[in-house]
Amino acid sequence: MGNIHADIRPNGLSQKDLVDLLYMLTASLTGLCQKLDSDSGVADTDYNANCYTALMTILVEDSLANRAGNTGDYIITPTGITSEALLEWLYDYTNAIETLTEQLDADGTVNDTDYEANCFTALITKVIEDQKGNQVGNGTAYYFKPGGEFEQKHLVDLLYMFVNAWETLCEQLDADSAVNDTNYEALWFTATVTLKVRDCQGNIVGN
Repeated sequence: MGNIHADIRPNGLSQKDLVDLLYMLTASLTGLCQKLDSDSGVADTDYNANCYTALMTILVEDSLANRAGNTGDYIITPTGITSEALLEWLYDYTNAIETLTEQLDADGTVNDTDYEANCFTALITKVIEDQKGNQVGNGTAYYFKPGGEFEQKHLVDLLYMFVNAWETLCEQLDADSAVNDTNYEALWFTATVTLKVRDCQGNIVGN
């Protein structure tokens, strides 16, 4: 029997699971962007450059010493994560998803033009502000800002939103008839996001 219980919950979030999930999402982002760049049904070949290399400025090392991301001001590990580093990762990843979905909507060979609406605006409904005052995200219910720790329930809800948005994006790519490959979800969600997250409403997403 597979894992039927949530690994990350509003009342249960270990630093190891948090960092492992950040690594999984970071690695999945670059893997999917590289796959888009090589997919002959997709015109643009700079998804990885625009949506990963240029935006993900945090290096994340998981509990198995795998690394993903780019060396910048912060390195996140299971034994070392500051609120500043976490905030910057949350900002970078949210910005990357918005940029990726906007680029897909504008890509002339991709059929769907509602990637941003479906996979970003509708699903990521919190706002993240980085150390420089830049904001990304949607809604007014909760803001992640510099200057302190975040309420765990809101952090877990945001992690749920990220995983849900990522799965939705992979599924939409698989269903887009102009995109040649149909294994985005299998390769860059099912195989790589191997933790389950439960939000405050009891919804569960992940593998």
